[in-house]
Amino acid sequence: MRNFKKLLMALVAATLTVSANAQTVDDEGIRPFISLQGGATRSYLQEGINRKWIPMGALSFGAYFTPAIGARIQANGWKWNQDNTIVGKKTKNLFYGGMVDMMLNLSNISRPRYGKPVNVVLIGGFGLHYAETKFENLPGFNGLTNDKDERVCPNLRGALQVDIKLSHNLALLAEGGYHIVSDHYGVSATKGKAWPYAMAGIAYKFGKKKAKPAPTAANYLMETAENQSANTSAATPVVTEQTEKPQPQPTALGAVEIKKPETTTQNIHFTIGRSAVTAQNKKMLAQMAEWVKAHEGATVSLTGYADKGTGNATINQKISRQRVEAVKAELIRQGVNASRITTDAKGDTVQPFAENDQNRVVIAICEEK
Repeated sequence: MRNFKKLLMALVAATLTVSANAQTVDDEGIRPFISLQGGATRSYLQEGINRKWIPMGALSFGAYFTPAIGARIQANGWKWNQDNTIVGKKTKNLFYGGMVDMMLNLSNISRPRYGKPVNVVLIGGFGLHYAETKFENLPGFNGLTNDKDERVCPNLRGALQVDIKLSHNLALLAEGGYHIVSDHYGVSATKGKAWPYAMAGIAYKFGKKKAKPAPTAANYLMETAENQSANTSAATPVVTEQTEKPQPQPTALGAVEIKKPETTTQNIHFTIGRSAVTAQNKKMLAQMAEWVKAHEGATVSLTGYADKGTGNATINQKISRQRVEAVKAELIRQGVNASRITTDAKGDTVQPFAENDQNRVVIAICEEK
């Protein structure tokens, strides 16, 4: 018993350490959490002992390693008094212990993204519980002997959880399922018992909300393009062109107009998990190619991005590179010389847009030298 308690305390301490350290890498896709739940389970031990719903509680620590996959360690227990008709005495029963669960967010399988309003989570796990039973008027009998002379019961769990987002860090939890407890009591008709349970509670999810990127020249151009697109229609290509009017420059020979360099930018968006240039984007790039060819000396800078709510850092770096190379290939096909094009891939290390889905994009900036 003492060794089991030490093991449980060590597991809880290790999980706390992992959760604290994981806060520093939240940007890489790990979302640690702590939750407190309370509810009821239905006791189901031996024939001849009345069964009823009894209170239970649980404290959990864990993390989601991707939007769809997570794990938790949980300390839980339940206690109740009942009449034992076999021996004709009242008993005080206590079950407590720990479990390790794997968690699969079913809502994030097809379109993975952190921060969805409602998540349905499938839970499965294994644990050990220590069973204590004390009989009334039998002070010397401090526990119920079973057919293996053991008090530690293996425990399997299967459950569903509904996670409702309250804020960036808080969520409301509702969970229900079964514990499969192997009690080994000799008077039992079967060795494994299904204990249904239901709990509700609250979870705190670590990690700060992403701040809006600091304004830069590129961001300014992109925001201008977004505003113009919103004022027209969602299907209109996001194209912004800034042209300064030529200013007269007096010289000894009189007024001479000097045309300042022009700049244009375009945002080429992609669907989730894809790097193919759509037919609509090809039309946009055809316009850009004509602009570049019409401005001798103009260069094109292409930067690819991926949204942080999907995949992981490695996958997102790869797909952002594929997207930028696809746009470059299309510009070359449209007649732009490859020597006038430079490329870069940021993956999900930079998120130029506040809305997650808008970050599946290649930003093209053309400048006349």
